[in-house]
Amino acid sequence: MQHISSKLIHGIPDNSDNINHRSLKTPIYETASFDFETTEEMESAFKGESDAFTYSRITNPTVSELEKRLKLFGGAAHCLCVSSGMAAISNVFVTLCASGDNIITSKYLFGNTWSFFAKTLKSFGVEARFVDMEDTKALHQHIDKNTRAIFLELPTNPQLILFDVKSIAAIAQQHNIPLVVDNTVLTPYLFNCSNYGVDIEVFSNTKFISGGATSIGGAILVHNSEKWSHIPKLTQDYQKWGSQAFYKRLYKEIFRNLGACLSPNSAYLQLLGLETITLRIDKVCDNTLAVTNFLANHPNVKQTNSPLLPDSTYHDRANELTGGKTGCLINFELENKTTCYRFMDALKMIRRGTNFCDNKSMIIHPASTIYWDLTVSEKEEMRISEGMIRLSVGLENVQDIIDDINQALKHC
Repeated sequence: MQHISSKLIHGIPDNSDNINHRSLKTPIYETASFDFETTEEMESAFKGESDAFTYSRITNPTVSELEKRLKLFGGAAHCLCVSSGMAAISNVFVTLCASGDNIITSKYLFGNTWSFFAKTLKSFGVEARFVDMEDTKALHQHIDKNTRAIFLELPTNPQLILFDVKSIAAIAQQHNIPLVVDNTVLTPYLFNCSNYGVDIEVFSNTKFISGGATSIGGAILVHNSEKWSHIPKLTQDYQKWGSQAFYKRLYKEIFRNLGACLSPNSAYLQLLGLETITLRIDKVCDNTLAVTNFLANHPNVKQTNSPLLPDSTYHDRANELTGGKTGCLINFELENKTTCYRFMDALKMIRRGTNFCDNKSMIIHPASTIYWDLTVSEKEEMRISEGMIRLSVGLENVQDIIDDINQALKHC
């Protein structure tokens, strides 16, 4: 059996179609529409009775190849690629929820994800219940007959909390509620959702998958589940499609109507990224461990937070869930906002920017950027302090990263 790195490079061999002229790279099908030999074939394609391509907002050969490889990557039953990570999240919950429903989510979320749950879904009559996922009793208490999903990030960004996924999945199974996990930071290479009872997996392709922030994109990986029979919005779909009910409703209605399609050019770039993803993640994880240890022992750093540290609350869980590799993120504390700004402005190589899982090391002050519009109490509730810095470690020579941090810390 081939290693996943080999599978992601070669994909699934398909000798039935010679249209690619034996190209070793998937062509970019930069077209809106497709031709049919007969009107009957066109009708059949629009009814979904064939795999023929009709219109690139619905499906496209380049995007389709990316979906096949991501499906392989995550061991999923289905994969749907969309225009961004936020599009992946919004398409999932619009498919699952109707007015009067609720979802349960961790209170530690990326800024736009929190905003989508707290504001956008609320405006459509869907309640988001923000719960401390480390308290399984609280999780139980917030579930009722109208709960349609449990959602969490693994690990949380930027707090780097690793939840007990097994226990949460068991609760979701007990109540027949879909478990949705944002696996952007780890990817299936470090954390395989299919082994932990996750029903739906989302990630931002912009991060590790794109191969260096070359493009924006997102993906929804769907695992076969019987839980769809307990979702009122999917009852009729389940009677028709069974364990595929969620994906069929997502693809045939929600995705098409919202129009958040991935461009063929972006899909091409993300296919290239998949060819090197395991090498890049391995290197980034090695760099992140070295930088974490450096920060943890620096006198000018108040606190370093990472599951990689032996004294971290989440160290044992990191070993259990991911084999001790937790991606590229570190957060650490300096004295205050002014000190953070002074440090960040003194950096010479590390870039000041909002992305992560980039080839370049990048740094940001979350309180004044990603969470700028939250109140002081909301930031405190989410463990976002004025002294917190989020560092995304890149692929540069690790000593160069450390040297840049060290010279900048002298300004603190």
